[in-house]
Amino acid sequence: MNKFLHFSFFFLLAVDLSSNTSLEITTIEIQDSYNTIQRFPGKILPLNYSKLAFEVPGKIADVKIDIGDAVKKNEILAALDPAEMQANLNQAQARFDLAEQALKRFKDLKSKGFISNQELDRANSEFLIAKAQVDLYSVKLEQTFIRAPFDGYIQNRFLDSGTVISPGAPILEIIDSSVVEAHVSVPSTVIEGLKEGEFYNFLIDGKIFSAKLKRFTKMSNQGSDNRLCIFEFSTFISPGSISYLQLNQQKSATGAWVPLKSLSQGTQGLWNLYTVSKDNNDQFKVAKEIVELIYVEGDNAYISGTISTGDMVVAGGAEKVIENEILKAN
Repeated sequence: MNKFLHFSFFFLLAVDLSSNTSLEITTIEIQDSYNTIQRFPGKILPLNYSKLAFEVPGKIADVKIDIGDAVKKNEILAALDPAEMQANLNQAQARFDLAEQALKRFKDLKSKGFISNQELDRANSEFLIAKAQVDLYSVKLEQTFIRAPFDGYIQNRFLDSGTVISPGAPILEIIDSSVVEAHVSVPSTVIEGLKEGEFYNFLIDGKIFSAKLKRFTKMSNQGSDNRLCIFEFSTFISPGSISYLQLNQQKSATGAWVPLKSLSQGTQGLWNLYTVSKDNNDQFKVAKEIVELIYVEGDNAYISGTISTGDMVVAGGAEKVIENEILKAN
């Protein structure tokens, strides 16, 4: 942020036949450069974003949450009717129990020499197949649930209870609630002054937030001179918000900062500035200076012209000033 250097204020009382008018006066300092704030718009995006679907077909039994709900990692969000998968698992479990008992008997018989190695191997294979079926249907039963892959907020809900779905049909949309990023397109000439790992300021909804530059693309997109920069925030900000990356740039130009209200419109693109000086009788006299407006930031303006360090400038009430008017201190 640019700052006024050595601004000191005091007041003079203008002598007018009709009324007394107070004027705010400030002294200025000439400098050889000024700082500007360049702003580059970007969009806030969640670090993680997913559309959630079931991996198996079935009829939706329950969708437990709705748009805007906050959820925790591994929380059950929706479920299919589990009857068919549960029946398959029960059947597989029964076969496994039978195969396990058979394998125990065959091992006992083998130890007594009543069966061959081939018969024992066959029993062991049937046991392993039965176990694999139990594992498979256990997984299939778990797939009748949708769980939150991370802490987040529900962004969309596409289907409701009672709907018969195929695998992969989107049911919910979830966004990460812990970390967000800003994606900003920045000219390559500006990127030269940025460093990965450093923190930079963003203006979002009138507030300043700090974010770390994670990375930027090394190549341009479709011949553009810009590069995509990705910044990570430590504070959660609502995704979709428009952000403005603020970068300070130093510009070389001799001039001085003055309050914007001290300027009035002149001719041919120039501006009027009123200065105050003492005459030989120790009286204050107003004079008009023609200046060039170089840069405006907020309520301040950087100007150049025939002005010098220490000049007293009318900072307020310039519209009430009369050139060559005699003032006296108040």
